[in-house]
Amino acid sequence: MRRCTGRPPGLHLMITFDGVFEDADLAAAALARGVKVQPLSWHAQRAYPPGLVLGYAANTTTEINEGVATLGEVWRGLR
Repeated sequence: MRRCTGRPPGLHLMITFDGVFEDADLAAAALARGVKVQPLSWHAQRAYPPGLVLGYAANTTTEINEGVATLGEVWRGLR
């Protein structure tokens, strides 16, 4: 992971990754595992590192931890 940005008490968190891959592929693979995120490329108006927008306002701490673990597994599987 490259960097993680967000401001408390926000509703979303943005993460970016080193490397070159399609963030939409990562988002689709995560959704197939039950974790819904949005690819950063859907929101960028110019070239930007691959990334994800994560919503966390309606999730428990346990759900967030499980979702992040799943995202890590999916990301490692795509590399």
